[in-house]
Amino acid sequence: MPFAAPRNSTSEAVSSCYPRADLEANVRNTVFSCLVLIAVLGCQQPPADIRAIADDYLDAWAGFYPSQALTAGQAEAAPRLEDFSQPTIDAWLDLNRQTLARVQNLPESSSLDDRIDRQLLEGQIHRELFQWGESEAHRTDPQTTSSLVNHALTAVLVRGNLTPEMKIEAVVSRLQGLQRLCETAEHNLVDGRPSATEASIRDIRSTAAFIEGGLLAALEVSDDSPRRDALSAAAAQTATELNGLANWLENDLVLSLGDAYGEALYARKLALAYGSHMTPEVLERIAMTEIETVRGVMEELARSSWEVDAAADFNEIIQPILAEMEGHRASNQQEFLQEFLDLIDRSRQFLEDYDLVDLPEHETLFTALSPSHFAGAAVGGVYSAGPFDPEAETLFYLPSVPDSAPAAVKDGFYRSFNSHFNTMIITHEIYPGHYLQLKVAAHHPSRIRALFAGNDFTEGWASFVERMTLDAGFDDDRPLTRMAHLRKRLENAVRAYVSVQVHCRGWSRDELGAFAVETGLLPPQFAENLWHRALLSPIQLPSYFVGFRVFDEAYERERARLGDAYSLKAVNNAVVDSGGIPMGMLEEYLGEALGGR
Repeated sequence: MPFAAPRNSTSEAVSSCYPRADLEANVRNTVFSCLVLIAVLGCQQPPADIRAIADDYLDAWAGFYPSQALTAGQAEAAPRLEDFSQPTIDAWLDLNRQTLARVQNLPESSSLDDRIDRQLLEGQIHRELFQWGESEAHRTDPQTTSSLVNHALTAVLVRGNLTPEMKIEAVVSRLQGLQRLCETAEHNLVDGRPSATEASIRDIRSTAAFIEGGLLAALEVSDDSPRRDALSAAAAQTATELNGLANWLENDLVLSLGDAYGEALYARKLALAYGSHMTPEVLERIAMTEIETVRGVMEELARSSWEVDAAADFNEIIQPILAEMEGHRASNQQEFLQEFLDLIDRSRQFLEDYDLVDLPEHETLFTALSPSHFAGAAVGGVYSAGPFDPEAETLFYLPSVPDSAPAAVKDGFYRSFNSHFNTMIITHEIYPGHYLQLKVAAHHPSRIRALFAGNDFTEGWASFVERMTLDAGFDDDRPLTRMAHLRKRLENAVRAYVSVQVHCRGWSRDELGAFAVETGLLPPQFAENLWHRALLSPIQLPSYFVGFRVFDEAYERERARLGDAYSLKAVNNAVVDSGGIPMGMLEEYLGEALGGR
């Protein structure tokens, strides 16, 4: 995600509601914010509590990562784009070191809230120091650039807390930032991994095509607008610069790093994400145990709910059931959207009827098919409100395929996103998964809970509640829906297992594909996608399984500890109300929140 000074910007021809000096100040604001905060923090006595230090750190974090701050609701970050030139990175590293020293100088606190916040902040700082200092991602990973390119305009275009004029101004400034990014990236990058570089080139070219061909329509700039010609020229110039960067990556960047991390680097990154107890050996062992367990549960469900040949093996039993599951599906975009809207209503009503968790009084959720300016056909996701604007709408964009697509493409898409699978998507993504958890977290007095809690907490909770709601009777716990959940649960364990095999055990694409299809029950096209994910985001892949396992064990522990006093609603409320905590502190947190110790 890097950036620097413009080569040839045509954007200054666009009239602005901001003075030109302000636009130029926006460009320098990230560096300025970091350097000023470093000076201020160096002169201050450490505040008496972790919350004050965390608030200082968040001010600097929003300056260094304005795109993430915008996504989390900070509208004033809209005109700014990350500047990952070396002086800015050096300043950010200094700030992280100084903040870590301030935290470590605090006296030990007896407050569990303070200790949670301290561990979250220290964990975030260690990851920042590793990314920008030890591993120098801006010099060795083109995805640092391409991921920012890919998302540079998304939040500006979709967020509702910006007026049309503000959006245009932000886009003008961010187009300039993208042009600076191209120069900075070519200056910074000295090495890369082949697959990551190939994916980066693809993403950069895709974004360039959208900026040149679709940006003005996404901004709803009319043909007779006085700003159209200048905006069009700025977009064309930015697309040219981006395509130039893609060509440079393709033709000039040295690629001496292998696609696989190797065990030492993989283990280091794994520990930063999940704690020092999570080694590659531990992860592959517990993942394989889960794979074997889930396949056994699937076979037991199949034999108890369907008439099957007693002598048939696992795949002979399961494959016809999966085909039956995939037969229940939408056939066009409108049916698909309506199915999700109905499922959202059903899932919320179910939680209310069974009194499983407290729900926010006002629903701030907007659901639609993914906008055309999202890259790719099957792209969707939850864009949650963040702590800078907690009452903003959460945007739930559904993956989609055009009604005009070839029949085989549509059939494959709707089979994958069948009705039973979608039922699990809703509990994972909306109620009581990501939407509910992140909406409550956005209101937590400690803002770092919503921003710095690990993927194992957020994805683990969302994965765990799939089963929890089925156990409570959602969708009448129909066998096909239960099988859809088990298929997802199996896939989560397979993701974790193959992540280790690819980066530590030398697995090839063919080895992963065979295992994913034969053992993990993934369709071949999903297995191909898993290969790319294992190469490009291997540390995030295990988060679903790792987090599910911790929550599963925690709920069972609380059930045994509390006995007749156990309340599923009380445990659910405690987890959601936490805002997001280190998973290693979950047992202590639930013990204090639920009492009875």
